[in-house]
Amino acid sequence: MKKKIRIALYSRKSKYTEKGDSVGNQIELIKEYIKKNYPKEEYETEIVIYEDEGFSGGNIDRPQFQKFLSEEEKEPYDILICYRLDRISRNIANFSNLMEELTKKNTSFISIKEQFDTSTPMGRAMMFIASVFAQLEREVIAERIRDNMIELAKTGRWLRWNNTYWIY
Repeated sequence: MKKKIRIALYSRKSKYTEKGDSVGNQIELIKEYIKKNYPKEEYETEIVIYEDEGFSGGNIDRPQFQKFLSEEEKEPYDILICYRLDRISRNIANFSNLMEELTKKNTSFISIKEQFDTSTPMGRAMMFIASVFAQLEREVIAERIRDNMIELAKTGRWLRWNNTYWIY
């Protein structure tokens, strides 16, 4: 008899571009992971896909992520799978709170690129260390953008942000 399993698949990308790991590519890689690790011969899988494009990982105010949280509250999934941990959050507090809620609901978390084993203390510790670096990366990127905008402003050049132009 096949084991029934509910899987939430989440992908996110901060900005729509043709470059990098698009939400579509992330989803395809996760589906390949599911086929390999949860074969149809052994599992009957229900997969629900949540994808946010154009939203930062600095907070959890993303439409599809909020939908996932709402549905997780009503009927918990067995597993939440993402491409990389930083697709879920680049904020340590948000990530920690999410992991606590998933644990309470017995929902496993899988990041296919980092391959954390969250069933062990060392695996959980490594996952949280990775979340620290995800937040650090977000903060460094923001600092770099801010510094570049200030330097452009000093030279009187046009600055473009989300199709809005400023001159300083």
